[in-house]
Amino acid sequence: MYFETERLVARQLEQKDFDEFNEMQGNSKVMKYTVGRAKTREENKSEFENIISGYFLSETNRIVMGISRKSDETSSLVGACAVEKLDLECVEVGYRFLEKYWGNGFGLEVLEGLLTYSLLELGAKEVIAEVYKENINSVRVLEKSYMDFIKEYTEEKSIVQVYGLKK
Repeated sequence: MYFETERLVARQLEQKDFDEFNEMQGNSKVMKYTVGRAKTREENKSEFENIISGYFLSETNRIVMGISRKSDETSSLVGACAVEKLDLECVEVGYRFLEKYWGNGFGLEVLEGLLTYSLLELGAKEVIAEVYKENINSVRVLEKSYMDFIKEYTEEKSIVQVYGLKK
């Protein structure tokens, strides 16, 4: 386990999580603001296996975690989150959930867990998150969090907003 919140646990992904992972990554609504399209089962299988094999590396710049509800005895996957080291002092965080779990307040809860984990456990001095401006729900989560708006920039045809928190 990486961290826990009031209702959720961030843990390593396991083979039993693949069907939910595939459902999440294969949903065009979930993936709209990431890669812009649903991923195929083959793409998801490859990515999933790479994530799991990454847990056994001694050094990695990216940690992908599965998210489960504490109340769920089967520890079914409800989403995933990640921390990526950008340099020695700064990390970027992100998360996504299966569509059926949207609207439960899990985004803010996981984001706060990621912030605490990054600053206290990983020793980061700064945590950032990037979001497409048109992804209104994620923008709202970031605005409710402890993170501050830093800047925005244009990427292809979208505006990206950057939020950050310094230790």
